[in-house]
Amino acid sequence: MHQFLLTGVVCLLLASGLFAQGTVTERTIQPDTETTSAPGVRLSREEREALMDKIEKIREQAAEAADRNLPPAPPGLPLLPGQESQVVVGGLATQIHPLPTSSFLIGKNVTNPRANDLALASTLAEPAAANDGLHLFAAGNFDHAEYSLDGGTTWTDVPVPAGPVGAPIDCCDHDVVYDKARGATFWSTLYINASATESVVRIFVRRTVDATACFYTLDEPGNILMDYPHMGLSNDFLYLASNDIGGGLPGGQSSRMRRMSLDELYDCATVTVTTYSKSVLTEGQRVWRPVEGATERMYWAHNVNGTTIRVHSWDETAGAPTSVTRILALSMFGNPDCRGGTGNFDWADSVWGSSIGFNMHGAVGGFGSGATGSTGRVGWWWNVRSDLAVSHTQGHVHAAIFNEPGLVLVAQPAIFSSTTCIGLPNVSSNRRGDLGMALGIGGKFGGLGTAVSPAYGIDDDFTTGIGAFGTFTIPAGMSGTHNRSDQRYGDYFTIHPNTPCDMFFTATGYSLVGGSGVANVVSRITDFGRQRDAKCYYGWRDTVRTP
Repeated sequence: MHQFLLTGVVCLLLASGLFAQGTVTERTIQPDTETTSAPGVRLSREEREALMDKIEKIREQAAEAADRNLPPAPPGLPLLPGQESQVVVGGLATQIHPLPTSSFLIGKNVTNPRANDLALASTLAEPAAANDGLHLFAAGNFDHAEYSLDGGTTWTDVPVPAGPVGAPIDCCDHDVVYDKARGATFWSTLYINASATESVVRIFVRRTVDATACFYTLDEPGNILMDYPHMGLSNDFLYLASNDIGGGLPGGQSSRMRRMSLDELYDCATVTVTTYSKSVLTEGQRVWRPVEGATERMYWAHNVNGTTIRVHSWDETAGAPTSVTRILALSMFGNPDCRGGTGNFDWADSVWGSSIGFNMHGAVGGFGSGATGSTGRVGWWWNVRSDLAVSHTQGHVHAAIFNEPGLVLVAQPAIFSSTTCIGLPNVSSNRRGDLGMALGIGGKFGGLGTAVSPAYGIDDDFTTGIGAFGTFTIPAGMSGTHNRSDQRYGDYFTIHPNTPCDMFFTATGYSLVGGSGVANVVSRITDFGRQRDAKCYYGWRDTVRTP
């Protein structure tokens, strides 16, 4: 396994409620500049699908255990009228200012042909991507990574190097982020062994989209599966979260958030990794993910129970994060029925609407800010099952929006449709502070709905409510016809501000069209925004960054 140097294990027993009973440690890791090493272990498509199935089953078992052990929830707040959003799919919702400038606009909508390559890809596509003008970097299951220098017209494969002896297989769970300040793309991927009991996560540093400057290998002592790794950026740091399982951990699991200097990463220097860990014994097994749009403070959150959320914040200048709890309206966790498409298969497994938090994502922004004393807002969105008591007949999305910096609850929007399931919310914010969201829409309670498709929407001053959205659009050519037969659609999608025009968004999504095989995967990278920002978008869309 990869070697690392401990530089002072800080073992803070953060027992007060302020710190959520976690520990902080520090270590240093060294870069590897050898980018021409042997390619990763090549398994057959069947072997790779079986290996991914092992990981998915581990997640399902964890999600089911989390829901079984969910502690009793205190009385929740009422779900206030006016905070709900009845989603219109591909249509026009009521808008505050129905002007031409408010029109939803899809810009570039390019197909990634590597995502349906029989030798490289999976029907559990889970695409990730980020852009810098014409330059795109993308990756997805199994182990394909690629870049384009012409906006997605042509693609070049990126060889994925072999992993260390203990975790030689580049498996899956790719994430991609772009740091505009430094002009660097960061790409992470999970390496595992054949039994999915050991792993490392590698972060590749690409100062230009077509070359790796170096990479860093992160692991943990013992036989640990560093499941569900996700990256996030603030002004000065890159954050990597993972849900660590096994290895003699207390209770068998630990939630971890790691922080690394972006300057040290960019320079391919020795990097100090500060890790905040929370044992499963404190509030049960919970999955973390850093928010989009962070600047001087990183946030993440998890649901403690059906009416309580814990919000973590980590200031740039602080050695450790803090956390607070807030009471919300009740979330009904559980596995929804979202059957549809050819064969009437369900795309929502037990992970989909679990309290464990695999599908909980947040962002920092203005969110139509204007409340007295508000300097900004931070919010989270997560999946819940149907709740007939409040007329939500389908699996849908709950959210909680807070004012900064005091984390005062200002809205609890629900995003739902009376005719179809909605889930897997991935959210980001643009430079104005507006929200963009990518999610999945399809299937319905009782079956015979549509197959799942990716859909995109915006919440800004043209929409009603705070964080509620209202209209989601399925891009042309991406309406799904089939679902997998094993209830899996995946939980790795990305949405980031477009670069250089950071008024628009760049998102990934996929569907199965015309069948359920790898050749039927339609995976695209889609730019979208408002007509009012079209001049910004089209003026910069085809630029190339000068080093």
